[in-house]
Amino acid sequence: MAQTGATKADNVAAMLPKALKDSGELRIAVPDIGKPLAYKEGGSLKGMDVDLAQAVAATMGLKANISLIPFSAALTGLQANKFDISYGEFYVTKERLQVADFVTNWQDYSTFLVKKGKAFQPKALTDICGQKVGAMAGSAELATLKSAGAGCSGKPPIVSAFPSINNAVLALNSSRVEGVLINRGGAQESIRLDTGLDASGEIGGGPTATAIARNANAGELLVAMKAAYDHLIQSGEYGKILDKNDTAYGAVTAAETFKEGSTPPKYGF
Repeated sequence: MAQTGATKADNVAAMLPKALKDSGELRIAVPDIGKPLAYKEGGSLKGMDVDLAQAVAATMGLKANISLIPFSAALTGLQANKFDISYGEFYVTKERLQVADFVTNWQDYSTFLVKKGKAFQPKALTDICGQKVGAMAGSAELATLKSAGAGCSGKPPIVSAFPSINNAVLALNSSRVEGVLINRGGAQESIRLDTGLDASGEIGGGPTATAIARNANAGELLVAMKAAYDHLIQSGEYGKILDKNDTAYGAVTAAETFKEGSTPPKYGF
């Protein structure tokens, strides 16, 4: 398991709901998105999300009980009370605010992962008409592709959903899809591992967030999560984690909370 330099902050720990103080642990879902965000290597979980999860738990004085799960199972796991929080670089949308609360901790944008030298080099969502494209199951990128495809005046795209970036790259290399819309970090790591791949276009983007289970603990935990992130940012530990994982391009200067009834951030989709 990844290590963190974060230590307990008494003011943050004091904000926790009694149920979490009594349990002594924070149940954390970390979607298996891949490098540099979350991945398994040599039996250990690594990546920015894993490091942030451990740092947040340490700041709260809790044990981090981390489970690596498919992205599509994150919000349903929160609703089923399997987890207290979930990572996964969630864009905060009206639909997601119906089932969970969110605290922003990073920012990102999407790009098309494509085969280098191929004719399909999309720069905008209008370029997907008539093409075979894909994204991660349950992701904002998948919803974006479907929405953009519905607006095609000619032949609509064939849109596929994948459980992981690895599955998407296999489909791309076997020409089952011509492009995969994913987060910038995922594209960056995929290109590092396969020099035959390239990134094309800068689509949407904005603040991404940690999801919080909407239950009796949600109100206090949301406040404590914001305080934990702000503490990590101000102490410099947040910056160290991002530098370590080559994700500093998405750093934020403060956390922001969203709950039921909040107006979501505006994204460039």
